[in-house]
Amino acid sequence: MTIDETIKQKIFEQGPLPFSQYMQIALYDPEQGFYADGGAGRKKDFITSSESGPLFGKLVSKAIDQLWVQLGSPNNFTFLECGAGPGTLARSILRSELNCRKALQYVAVETSELQRNEHPTEVESMETMPSKIENGIVFANELLDNLPFDIFESGEAGTWKEVRVGTQDGSLTEVLTPAIEAKPEFTVNEIGIRVPSQRAAQEWLKTALETLSNGQIIIIDYAVEEYPCSSHRNWLRTYMQHQQSDDPLLNPGAKDITCDVDISQLGRVRQPSSIRTQRQWLIELGIETFVTEGKEYWLQNAHKPDLAAIEARSRVTESEALLDANGLGGFKVIEWEVKSSL
Repeated sequence: MTIDETIKQKIFEQGPLPFSQYMQIALYDPEQGFYADGGAGRKKDFITSSESGPLFGKLVSKAIDQLWVQLGSPNNFTFLECGAGPGTLARSILRSELNCRKALQYVAVETSELQRNEHPTEVESMETMPSKIENGIVFANELLDNLPFDIFESGEAGTWKEVRVGTQDGSLTEVLTPAIEAKPEFTVNEIGIRVPSQRAAQEWLKTALETLSNGQIIIIDYAVEEYPCSSHRNWLRTYMQHQQSDDPLLNPGAKDITCDVDISQLGRVRQPSSIRTQRQWLIELGIETFVTEGKEYWLQNAHKPDLAAIEARSRVTESEALLDANGLGGFKVIEWEVKSSL
């Protein structure tokens, strides 16, 4: 049975599906979902910061060392990467010159077994988040935008309709149903305005806060302050082979489905400690110094370049991508400081 047939069978049995249930199947079906073998990479469907090259991992390593020192250089320090994919970021971080290397435990959480099998041997691979971390960082790069969400549309007199997924003439189609059980917490004065309800992202943050005793939760994603957002912003997007498309119901399982993270919805769980752009965050971590050092190393070794020299030369183009205000540099870095109450 294809994933399209699986979805239609669910609709036949249950009626029109909440968008979150459709999205769960389309992205996370263990055999045919998009993330079973799709995801980030130059040869796949989109490129994340970690896929742009090793520079991003070096800068994250600096953030790891900084927090380790702030916490008093504990003997046990965990970096928990959620949505680790095939382990690209882990490889970059573990190749960096970490001051906390002897104390560091790298835990990579990834739902796809196929991608977990690609993780480097130095990391502890898990399907779900561990129950407790004493000291460390819970890190998620471009994860929350992919967690399943529901969609609602504003109606008359403050009413809402839920956008569900049904079938018509053998094809998947939108079905508007009265929102009875789950109503979004938004104030909208116009009819026909759509908003996502990101309960899975809120649950992820709750779990992260319960898991970590001391340290930071850091998420990096494209985000908006709150919904409804500008009518010019296409907050619901799909990606397939590096091309953006508009119809999330077409070719389920073959494309990414994503949405701008709503900072205000996360704030209902706990208000962030800081919000910056990725450009600001990386500049504060010293990306410009890394680029300068890379240029110097390349000039010294260009006559007989080794892997380190080639990577040093690539820092210029990597930094341009990471700092691009209209691209990766415009992503939001949202942090929560976590301190034990004991």
